[in-house]
Amino acid sequence: MGGSSADIEALLVDVTDPDNPTPGMLPAIFRDIVGRLDAAGLPYAVVGRIALTLHEQARFVGDIEIVADLDPDRCEHAAKLVQATRARFVTHMDPQLCLRPVTLTLRPCIGATEAGLLAEAITRPWFGVPARLASAEHLLWLWCHTEAIDHSANASALITGGTVDLHRVQWLLRETDDAGESDQRRLRLTIGDAVLSTTSSLSRFMAERRARLDPNHVPVWRLQPKATGDSDAP
Repeated sequence: MGGSSADIEALLVDVTDPDNPTPGMLPAIFRDIVGRLDAAGLPYAVVGRIALTLHEQARFVGDIEIVADLDPDRCEHAAKLVQATRARFVTHMDPQLCLRPVTLTLRPCIGATEAGLLAEAITRPWFGVPARLASAEHLLWLWCHTEAIDHSANASALITGGTVDLHRVQWLLRETDDAGESDQRRLRLTIGDAVLSTTSSLSRFMAERRARLDPNHVPVWRLQPKATGDSDAP
């Protein structure tokens, strides 16, 4: 199961302030930075929830996360690209000017595994421009290899979607130079969360189905009085 950038756009609403235009500016900011990266010829891959939507259902997105091939010289150039994007959309990216700004992170890839992440990125039309999105396996590897508040939930959703090769992820974790037992433990916990989530959903579905198949179950429409033309008859 996968979604599209249009599914993300449909969710870009500040529920506490529907008139706030900042969430809806994320696609324009995305197009701007991707265009600058392409023009500069910098290899990159989009990660985070924006890339997750390619493999699973869309969720609200408030940040743009990109990994790029940046040597010391390219790092300075990439910083200028980010600075230019932030200057163009300052009213929607500066926390001093808006309550919930769109955040943009562009960082260099670290190690051989992240270099492979760039090489295996999937090109798709995203927010109206061709963009390179991380594969499901590299997304899960990244979320098991690093710590953040929402990584566990995102990883669990990715596994539940059924589009990720878990054996490949385990191989990526083993190949990571600084990988430890904590990475494998996060993967096991995430798999467990995904299984529990799927089992819970299946249990609810089967309970509802059994209720519908119950011979003693009376449909609501049968409980309602008939509306006939002679309803006023004694």
